[in-house]
Amino acid sequence: MKKFTIRLSVMLLLLFASFSCTDMDDNEPVDFGTPVFIETGSELFGLLQTITSHGDNPVENTVCIDFVYPCKVFVYDADSVFIEEVVLTGDIQFSNLLTQLPLTHSISLSYPIQTTLPDGTVFSVNNNTELKVALDSCSREDIISYCDGLFTSPTTVCFWEVPYIPGANNDFAGAVFTVDPTNTITLYHHNTVYNGTWIFLYLNNELHLNISLAGNDATVQGWNYNFKVITFTGDLFELQTPTISRKLVKDCSDLTTYTIGQTGPSGGIIAYDKGSYTNGWRYIEAATADSAIEEWGCLSGQITNAQFDQIGTGYQNTVAIANYHNGLTNYYLNPSVCSNLNNGTVSAKTALHEVIGLEKDWCIPSANELQLIYTNLHTITLGNFTNTNYWSSTEKDVSKAKCIDFSSGQIVNLDKNSALVKTRLVRFF
Repeated sequence: MKKFTIRLSVMLLLLFASFSCTDMDDNEPVDFGTPVFIETGSELFGLLQTITSHGDNPVENTVCIDFVYPCKVFVYDADSVFIEEVVLTGDIQFSNLLTQLPLTHSISLSYPIQTTLPDGTVFSVNNNTELKVALDSCSREDIISYCDGLFTSPTTVCFWEVPYIPGANNDFAGAVFTVDPTNTITLYHHNTVYNGTWIFLYLNNELHLNISLAGNDATVQGWNYNFKVITFTGDLFELQTPTISRKLVKDCSDLTTYTIGQTGPSGGIIAYDKGSYTNGWRYIEAATADSAIEEWGCLSGQITNAQFDQIGTGYQNTVAIANYHNGLTNYYLNPSVCSNLNNGTVSAKTALHEVIGLEKDWCIPSANELQLIYTNLHTITLGNFTNTNYWSSTEKDVSKAKCIDFSSGQIVNLDKNSALVKTRLVRFF
């Protein structure tokens, strides 16, 4: 994929410049001449509101052009008759003025607005058109720079995850994007790592995120789009094309180190440390108590994407199990759509709705993860486990799932509707 650099006009020189609204010398008479109006409701008026208000969404917050205070603006009524001049002492007052101004009124700035650039030259903005170009270019460059720099903190490690959303299409829930400052990305999904790039750019005055992954399988085809950014708060992306929607949530760890057996950040117990942060996690934290006893699921449904054994695959197995049963017609209230031997409970569905220690990213461990928990915790009497069978999220075949017998640590394959099998949830961070 080609990376395009859009060069705007010389107004880019205004980045990080400061402007004085108009001369504050009260001894000089003000010559209003023919004012150049900035009408409420106009795009330029909106840009002025943006640079004088500071919200949480950087897409709505221009920070690289500042006015020097105190300064004056002039207010006119619906008939373009001068009403008053207002001395402004800061962004808050300016923002309040713009917000409270009646829709029929206008304001005017005195042109030229001049600033001295770092190289000593004087640069002027002479009219509303030039001011709008300056504000547009500043805003876009600043936002793109902000977005591109989200992963450079020396004190945290961050990833972008696709959350599980009840009732939504969760085909990619649990997928994790890792991004470096050069916009090189990896996507981890269904135990596969995909490489590529993402680039922020403006198209038709709207912020977009262009994702390009190498390959041509279904996962790549599901992400290789030029997404319009609908929402961006710094911790959340909502992306959209004409036919699909995606949501990404930022998850950061503060680089605190943990040891096995130590209490984790959600009140659980650390069961595994893989040594470094990859694919969105380093540690496995196990809950300190068993969940309610429930079935694994439908006796006659094979779930291809729930057959992973490997460490790090428990969440995607759990999502695949829930997705399958959510897709059956009213399975939870009418399990006979699968088998009269099922009772409609699904441990994976319950897991994905569980909130423990304020976190809701819990899942059922894969077979290999569950064996680690047995070895690292239960064998040294940590974790309050009992010597019985525990579900893994790994499917064996159409009718059976893999369990670990915590009296021996051995894998046993049990019918998916087996009674009295326990569940212990884990989370990755």
